[in-house]
Amino acid sequence: METLSDELWDLVIAGTSIPQSLLALSLSRSGKRILHVDRHSYYGGDDAGLSLQDAENWVQELRNSNSTVYKDGSIFKAAAEATPSVTSLGPSRSYTLSLNPQIIYAKSDFLPTLVSSRIHTQLEFLAVGSWWVLRNGQLHKIPSTREDVFNDESLSMKDKRGLMKFLRYVLQEEEEGAPSSEEEDTGMSLKAAISNKFKIPVSLQSPLLALALSPVNAESMPFNQALARIRRHLRSMGYFGPGFGAVIPKYGGTSEISQVACRTQAVGGGVYLLGHGVKSLHVPLQNEEDAPAVEISLSNGTRVRSRYVAGSLDDIPSLTDSSTGQQSPSTTWRSINVVASPLSSLFPPTSEHGPSPAVAIVLIDDGLSNNPIYLQVHSEDTGECPAGQCIVYASTVSEEHAAKSRLEAAVSAFLETASATDAVLWSVSYRKSEPSPGGTPRPPSLQKPSPQVLVFGRRAHDIAFDDSVLEAVQKAWECVLDEHTAAESSFLRFEEREGEVED
Repeated sequence: METLSDELWDLVIAGTSIPQSLLALSLSRSGKRILHVDRHSYYGGDDAGLSLQDAENWVQELRNSNSTVYKDGSIFKAAAEATPSVTSLGPSRSYTLSLNPQIIYAKSDFLPTLVSSRIHTQLEFLAVGSWWVLRNGQLHKIPSTREDVFNDESLSMKDKRGLMKFLRYVLQEEEEGAPSSEEEDTGMSLKAAISNKFKIPVSLQSPLLALALSPVNAESMPFNQALARIRRHLRSMGYFGPGFGAVIPKYGGTSEISQVACRTQAVGGGVYLLGHGVKSLHVPLQNEEDAPAVEISLSNGTRVRSRYVAGSLDDIPSLTDSSTGQQSPSTTWRSINVVASPLSSLFPPTSEHGPSPAVAIVLIDDGLSNNPIYLQVHSEDTGECPAGQCIVYASTVSEEHAAKSRLEAAVSAFLETASATDAVLWSVSYRKSEPSPGGTPRPPSLQKPSPQVLVFGRRAHDIAFDDSVLEAVQKAWECVLDEHTAAESSFLRFEEREGEVED
């Protein structure tokens, strides 16, 4: 550790969540001296993919930590069977459970970035298939395109006309030169718009809410925001192939991206220390050209010096009280459930010649005015569980402790409908503090308590990857590079080089 203290680092990155990992990736060919630390013994931070034992250790750590992000972790285990079978809980390492499961839409900015940064060759992507609504004890497949609406025999001609009118409206806004009416719809909710403007019946509001992946109910979701989200869904459908419009990386979703990004920085000369976090730091009063470096104390007592330090509030705990955002945070309740059934009926082929999807999205319509509950069902093909099982991720935005019971009831109702009653072998539940979804003003994506300290803001709950993460990473990248170098460089755009190491 003495050599770490002797070095003057260009940047110390605290934490390996997606923003920090992408920052490490962006500087992997810059020649900068990077020290990347994480208080955890695994990669991924808030986006980590955990084994069963890691998850149980994580819950135990929560009880003894002052985390500003996660609270109230608890574990459930079904009674062990006397004889192991395909429906028994497998070995701990046969599971990769994502703390922040997210899909990536085909038309997002994130996927082209993974390609231009050359790390896509180390990732395997799987299709996200059908969207469903669970209502009155039945699963209803949601038509995701105008062709789906036309061919859906469960819809009346009146309902089809209303939906087709709405979908045409959504898509015409993207046509070049088409007049935009989003400004006039700014003060209208999704519920008001589809009821009054398009005369769509209440029974079809939940499917549209699901296509928007809205974290709040239709009455609270601004129509212009819902419009942008539904447009993202429709534009992505068929972009990579018939019948699907989103993907996830295999073996842990975004946690796999974090690991690949960190490996790339390591190949570029970065130094990694897992199990070592930032305990405290001393920041110079001024950031002149020859300003003294930031002095950083690691959790094991090692002291290092760096021109810059970057991380989240949880990863730089000494800043927690002085760098709070302008918004009151909201609470998202989550659970991860290991299910003793493949739930194959949830994953029909995306089309006649399309791929078999590995992920399905289910909105639970419980008839309440609460915010919606979403289930992300991951099949065994994701590599997150043994064969014959699947993982059900559940989430809802709510400030009430009763939301935990709502999630449990939603998962039970879903499994009963899917003929997998009492199939949960193991589950973990927890709550996460995040910015209010759709809140204004939008919290800054990158905070700078001082010119040398870069703090990534909290990310709002979203089942789909939010491209604003890239904005924050680029701002941090520009800070670390000198002005001349940043002007001549391209953010996360690397040329392929012969003999490049791929792990």
